[in-house]
Amino acid sequence: MSERITEAIQNAAEQKAMLFENLQQNPDGWIWCQKLTAIYDELWRELWREARTLFPTLPSLSIVATGGYGRQEMSPHSDVDVAFVPASESPELETAIRWLFRTAHDAFGKTLGVRLSYVYRLIGDLPGLDSISLSNLLDARHVAGSSSPYQKLTGAMWDSFPTSDFLYAKLEERRTECAKTHETPLVTQPHLKFGAGGLRDFHCSNWIGLAIGERAIPITPEVNFLLKIRNLLHVTAGKMQDELNFARREELGHILGMDSLEFGASVVGAMSMNHEQFLIGLKRLTESRYSLGEFAQAARGEVRISPGSPSGITAVMLADAVRIGLDLPTELPPLQNETGPEVAYALGSGAKTLRELERTGIFSLIFPEFARCKTLMPRDASHQYSVQEHTLLALEEFENIPETSPFAGIKASLSDPTATTFALLFHDLGKAIPEGSHSDTGASIASEVCHRWNLDDALISAVTWLVREHLTMSQYIRLRDIDHPDTVSEFAQLFPDLELLKALTLITYCDVRSVSPELWTPVQETYLLALYERATNLLESQFPIQTSESMALERVLKTAEKTGTAPVQDLEDFLNIMPAHYLLSSSEEIIFHHYQLFSNIEEKSVVVEFKDHRNLQLTEITVAMRDRSGILLDILGTLYAHNLSMQNLRCSTSESKPAGIIDTFMVSKAGAPIPLQQRAQIESDLKGVLLKEISLDDLMRKRGKDPNRPQQFFTLEILDREPVILEIRAPRGRGLAYRLSRTISEQGLSILSARLGQWAGSASAAFYVVDPTGEPININKLRDAFFLTS
Repeated sequence: MSERITEAIQNAAEQKAMLFENLQQNPDGWIWCQKLTAIYDELWRELWREARTLFPTLPSLSIVATGGYGRQEMSPHSDVDVAFVPASESPELETAIRWLFRTAHDAFGKTLGVRLSYVYRLIGDLPGLDSISLSNLLDARHVAGSSSPYQKLTGAMWDSFPTSDFLYAKLEERRTECAKTHETPLVTQPHLKFGAGGLRDFHCSNWIGLAIGERAIPITPEVNFLLKIRNLLHVTAGKMQDELNFARREELGHILGMDSLEFGASVVGAMSMNHEQFLIGLKRLTESRYSLGEFAQAARGEVRISPGSPSGITAVMLADAVRIGLDLPTELPPLQNETGPEVAYALGSGAKTLRELERTGIFSLIFPEFARCKTLMPRDASHQYSVQEHTLLALEEFENIPETSPFAGIKASLSDPTATTFALLFHDLGKAIPEGSHSDTGASIASEVCHRWNLDDALISAVTWLVREHLTMSQYIRLRDIDHPDTVSEFAQLFPDLELLKALTLITYCDVRSVSPELWTPVQETYLLALYERATNLLESQFPIQTSESMALERVLKTAEKTGTAPVQDLEDFLNIMPAHYLLSSSEEIIFHHYQLFSNIEEKSVVVEFKDHRNLQLTEITVAMRDRSGILLDILGTLYAHNLSMQNLRCSTSESKPAGIIDTFMVSKAGAPIPLQQRAQIESDLKGVLLKEISLDDLMRKRGKDPNRPQQFFTLEILDREPVILEIRAPRGRGLAYRLSRTISEQGLSILSARLGQWAGSASAAFYVVDPTGEPININKLRDAFFLTS
C-alpha cells in the first residue's frame, strides 16, 4: 500500500473519530450523515487515483455508491455498498477491481470498522435484477472514476424499467418488513428502520415516486429526527442497532435532556407522521398517470393495455396491476396470442388476482382449458361449486393455511410451492372431457399446456405427476388401513421423492376442503397427517420393514423395563403370538394396555372398554375375549343395532392356544362420541350376544334392523395380495360393515382389519381378509359369493 493511501486512510479515520465525538455533544441527523458520507467518498476518490497510477491503461470505470451510502444516509455503523460499473470487460479491469476491493476492505473494514460490500454491474445484467437491486440503483450516486458507464447503465435501466413488477415487489417487501417488526408506529420499542413509520417508509415512498416518473422527495423533518435518533443509537450501542429498546430509550433520553417517556413519545410521534405520509403517498399509484412498461399505462386508477400486446405479457401486466391496487379493464383490446414462461408468473399471483384476471377474458387466450371450466358442472354430487370455482377455492385454501395448522409446517418445508400451486390449478380440468379418468386426462392437459408455455421440464414432470395422483392420498385414507405397515409401504413406493409427498398431502387437504364445507372432518385430517408422517418416515428410513420391526420390539421392551409397565419376557412372548405387523401398527401405550387385557382374559368372560377421542368426535370400543368363530359378526351386528356409525376396525387374534382376540372399533353416534347414558346398554348387549346369552338376530329385530337384509347397490374390487383387500363402494348406510362382514364370514374367512369412510352421499370400505387355514383365497369364488348374496 502506497504512502499516499496510508495517509488517506489515516486521515479518514481521524475525521471519523472527530465526527463521532461531535455527534454525542451535538446530536444531528441527515447533515451529520452527509459529513460521514463525504469522508468515505473522498477515500474512494483517493483509491481511484491510486488505481489509475497502478493501472494506466485501465478502461472507463464508474465507482457508484448504492443503497444507504448512495442516499448519503450513513449512520455511524451503516454498511458501505458500492457498485463497479465498467464500460467494457478486460483482464486489466478485473485485476484492478480485485486490487480496489482488497485495498478498500483493508481501509474500510480493518481501519474504519465498516462492513463493505460491492457488486459488479453490466448493462446486460439489468433484465435479471430483482427489486432490491433496482432500488439500490435508484438510490445510486456516482462517487469516483468516469461517470459515462454509470450514465449508460442508468439510461438502459429506465429504458426497460419493469414498473409494475417493481411496484408490487416494493409494496410486498414493505408489508413483510412491518410484519417482522411492527405494523403500527404506536409501539413502545420501535424499529427505527423497518418498522411501520420507520425510515423504510420514506425510502419506499421515494422508490415508488421515482418508478412512476416523479422526483425524489426531500428529507422531511420527521426523517431528519429519526436519523438523529438512529445516529445516537448506533454510537451508544457501538454497533448497528435500529431497535430502540427500553434501556437505550432511557440512555438516549438522558443525552437529549428528556424524560424517557417524553422522549419515547416524541420518537413514536415522528414515526406516526412519517407513516401517515407514506400511506398518503401510496395514493399516487391510483391517482397519477404513468407507464407500466412497454405495453401498459396507469391512468385514473385503471390499467390500460396497448392494442396488439402479447397476451402472455398482458396477463403479467394485469396481475401486477391488481396487486398494486389498479382496476382492470372490463374489455381488452385485440391482443397477439403469444405466451411463454411469463404466464407462470401471472398464474402464480394468487386466487384473488386470478379472479380479477378472469373477468377481463384474458384466460380465453392464454389458458382456454381453464376458461371453459367456469360454468362446468362436476359429475360428483358432493361438489357444491363449478369446476373453475372449486379450483380457485382450492388455491385459496392453500394460500390461507393457518399458521396454527399442522399443514402450515408441511407448506413451509416445501423447497418451492410452484408445483403445488400449478397442480391445484390443473387438478380438475380433465372433467371437461367426459371420457376416461379426469385425473389421467387432467395430467395430459397439464403436460400439454405447460409445454406450450415452455416451462421447466422438472416443473412439468412434477405438476403432471401430482395431477395424475391427486386423488390417490384421499383414496388411501378413506379406503385403506393406514395402520398396516404394508399399506404405508405400498403408498410410499408411489413417490419419486419426499417433495412430491409433501405437495400431494397439501393438495389432498386443499382439494377436499374446497369441495364443500361438510366434507373435511377431524377424522380425515388425523388419517391424512398419520399417512404423511408414516410415509415420510419410510422414505427417509434406510431400514427395511423387518429391521424396523426388530428395532420397534427392542424399543418397546426397553420402555417396559425402564417403566416397569410389564415383565419384559412376558411382554415379548405376547408380541410374538400377535399377528404380523401388530407391533408396527400399535403405539407403546396400546401394546402395554392390550398386554394387560390379554393377560386377564378368562374362559367365559368378555371385556368391553370405551375411550373417547373428542378431537375426532369418535369413541373407541375395545373388546377382548377368548377366540371363537363369528365374534366379529356378532360385534358389528350389535353396534349396528344401536345405530352406531363405523369408522374403523382392527382385529387382533393371537396365535396362542387357546387364542384370544383384542378388537378395536372407532364409532360415532350421530356424528359425535357415544353418550355416556347409552354405554351401559351397549356393553350389556355386546356381552350378552358374545356369550350367547342373547340372540343377535333377536336383538337386531327388537331394534328395528333386519339381520338378513342383503347389501344392495355396491361395487366391488378385489386386490389379490397378502392379505387380500376387498374395496367396496355403496350408498351411505350404518349397516354396511355388518352386511359385508357377514358375507366374508360365510366364506370362512377372517377379517384382520377394515376401514370405512363416508363421502357425501356414498360410503366406502376396505376389508383386509385371510383364510385362517393358511390356504390362498379363491378370488373368483369370493367375488361370486358377494353378488349371489346381494
